[in-house]
Amino acid sequence: MTHLPTICLCLAITMAACQPAIDGGLIEVKDFGDNPGNLNGYYYVPEGLPAGAPLVVVLHGCSQDAAEMARLSGWNELAADHGFVVLYPQQKRTNNLNKCYNWFVPEDISKGSGEARSIRQMMSYVYKELLVDSTKVYVTGMSAGGAMAAVMLATYPEDFRAGAVMSGIPYAAAADLATGFQAMRGEAVLSAEEWEARVRRQNESYTGPYPALAIFHGVDDPIVSIINAHELTEQWAALYGLDPEAPAEVEIIEGNERVKRITYQDSTGATVLLRYDLDSLGHAIAVDPGEEATQGGAEGQYARDVDFFSSYWAARFFGLAE
Repeated sequence: MTHLPTICLCLAITMAACQPAIDGGLIEVKDFGDNPGNLNGYYYVPEGLPAGAPLVVVLHGCSQDAAEMARLSGWNELAADHGFVVLYPQQKRTNNLNKCYNWFVPEDISKGSGEARSIRQMMSYVYKELLVDSTKVYVTGMSAGGAMAAVMLATYPEDFRAGAVMSGIPYAAAADLATGFQAMRGEAVLSAEEWEARVRRQNESYTGPYPALAIFHGVDDPIVSIINAHELTEQWAALYGLDPEAPAEVEIIEGNERVKRITYQDSTGATVLLRYDLDSLGHAIAVDPGEEATQGGAEGQYARDVDFFSSYWAARFFGLAE
């Protein structure tokens, strides 16, 4: 006897395949709500996707779009290998001349409004159309997209299991363009208590756990200071009641001296916070083009080969890749 959700999923995928695709096989998200943030969106569905597949939301950086982010980051290839859907929200130039997410505008980073709500509406669309498992949802992004990934984790913690912020900024580090530039320079330095409070104000009645977080940042980033990785670590450690100065482990990954990983665990021994400090990366996604299981991504203006495929390691942190 054929399982009904499987039939529905196959039908949804067939219908999606009939829609026009942009570069990289992305399908446009249409009619997904009132879209208060005025965003576009696209998704990628690999062939043979099982019912109840996970969803990864991937947010591009400034001057990029969904197709460019998919090409550089390698998330579509990971989705095909490991069986999940990828959603790519996309900024419009009418909202921001540089096509950056407005992570520094209060109405765009508050629960239930602006760009944050538009992204959440796209997620609901994908839940319905593709029957993904809404309990297995993850978010990642680079630069302004990394800052917006932190926004989604802070404003909708109930919707995500984990996230990965790459070259990003703590939640609510700025309230306008001027303070946004200050934050990028590493001038938004607050106490752990204040960082935590800025997150908790978005969900004052929320008592559940916050999503686990992996932070990837170039130590020599000239655009978004590495200080932001430290401040974001403090913010998330505070949410978990952890001491950011007392990690469970500090190690070099697979003999790559350019990659230092700092691991934090909760009282049960679960890894809830990771920080990757990447030498010689600059302001870019860390990639490792190649055919091995742990390799992928492509070099570009905002993607640099440092023999470390950050998207794979994010997927591994999410529990989507072995």
